[in-house]
Amino acid sequence: MPDPVSLHLRHLALLGCTPGTIAKRRCVLGLLAAALPCPLLEADAVHLLAWRAGLSVGPATIAGYVSHARAFYRWAAVEGLIPLSPAERLPVPRLPRRIPRPIGDRDLFAAVAGAPERIRPWLVLAAWCGLRAREIALLRRECVLDSHDPPMLLVGHDATKGRAERLIPLHDFALGELLMAGLPRSGWVFRRRDGLPGPNQPWIVSHLCNTYLHEAGHPETLHQLRHRFATSAYTDSRDLRMVQELLGHAHPQTTAVYAGWDQAEASAVVARIPAPGRLRAVSQKTENGV
Repeated sequence: MPDPVSLHLRHLALLGCTPGTIAKRRCVLGLLAAALPCPLLEADAVHLLAWRAGLSVGPATIAGYVSHARAFYRWAAVEGLIPLSPAERLPVPRLPRRIPRPIGDRDLFAAVAGAPERIRPWLVLAAWCGLRAREIALLRRECVLDSHDPPMLLVGHDATKGRAERLIPLHDFALGELLMAGLPRSGWVFRRRDGLPGPNQPWIVSHLCNTYLHEAGHPETLHQLRHRFATSAYTDSRDLRMVQELLGHAHPQTTAVYAGWDQAEASAVVARIPAPGRLRAVSQKTENGV
């Protein structure tokens, strides 16, 4: 009989989970199995709590590990392999609230202007279309709908995080860059340079872009260009739901981490808050050294 991990991973494949999700689940369960003093299905809540307490990774990684463990044991309980899941009460650290970190326009324009021929369209697709590295790597010519009115990009279910397709209006600048780079008649828009079949690996796109940005003196990463796209779209529209669809997020709370508010406008709003004259007088006394 196959081991429970193999059965579980097969179950995930039948559910249509992405290869990346299945690979992560396999990795976490392998680490968990190596840390436990007993087989996975014999572990109790005390065993799992000791495993959780011994994790020395960051809060977000711990939350991911616990999520994978819970999903495995819930599946095992549903399948009748164990009576109840021992992972339900595993503590998860509170994740810090993150804020959007978009690259500034001045730095972005300079980075695009100086980018190598191969990397330039990748930066443009992230900053003007909001694409992830995976979506750039797996972009097909058939998904560049340049003959539509208006032109659109189709992010296919097999190219994105999760499986939800989406349409993104194709910015004139981005379309021009794609045409200048040379669109193939069919297949992958960006061909590999090692002679092997298939598309570029997403990590290649991310690594090359990030290395270029850092060597050019920009501390930002490719993903922060996606933050810039989201922030620009939200600042102009004030429509978080629309930005959520443009980014391909399942929840608006995720979009809020990408779409920053207008800091100049916020400064003006704060400056217009009424203040009593006495505070100004105190300020003047302080300046006079009184």
